[in-house]
Amino acid sequence: MNRCSDYIAHYRTDAENFDYFTNQDPDDRAYEKIFRKFIVGLARQPRTIVDIGSGGGWTSAIPHDNIFYVDLSPKNLASLRSDTSGPVMADAQRLPFRNDSVEFVIASEIIEHLNDPATAAGEIWRVLKPGGRAIVSTPYKEKIRYALCIHCNQVTPWNAHLHSFDRATLLSYFPAAADKRSFVFGSKILTTMRMPRIFTKLPLWTWRIIDRVLIGLVDKAQHIVVVVEKDAASR
Repeated sequence: MNRCSDYIAHYRTDAENFDYFTNQDPDDRAYEKIFRKFIVGLARQPRTIVDIGSGGGWTSAIPHDNIFYVDLSPKNLASLRSDTSGPVMADAQRLPFRNDSVEFVIASEIIEHLNDPATAAGEIWRVLKPGGRAIVSTPYKEKIRYALCIHCNQVTPWNAHLHSFDRATLLSYFPAAADKRSFVFGSKILTTMRMPRIFTKLPLWTWRIIDRVLIGLVDKAQHIVVVVEKDAASR
């Protein structure tokens, strides 16, 4: 299994040196706009949000009363303060929240970077309030590529992605969920043809219809999204 020897130090240094949130390619930005709109639609309207691996803080688009941004980087967190937010410098594998205390948890594009995704999923489930909902998104069936690092002479995965996921793997991390669903999103046919820039001007349902048809024909997509809910009677 792939592991990062010190992923906390890695992501703090990474944030100091690279800006992934303002310098995207126009096609990538268009796709992210569509994808995030889809996630927002799955979130309902929680009062309190915990955003794990918050990065640029796009989850503020979800209607909320309070949002806790969880990240390993002081630089990222310093830019996210607002009247409704609280920055929390913490590890996804050790969340500083009480059991059954959070109404909505989102971990978008983070679990593939972690040494132990199962532990992070367990933490998400632990802090989720009965009746609460969690959303986890990650690249779908990613074929991880490697390079030889010129500094340490070790084989290193591109983009620091340590794990690849399909539906069964990701859903298996939440065996106790009262309700769990998965969505495969972002046909690579559409993204290769640079279609997202067109679809940003159209209703989301138009993308979803074509996206589902193409993924059904060719099982190649950008993301898998899992939505899990904790039984309101759970304690």
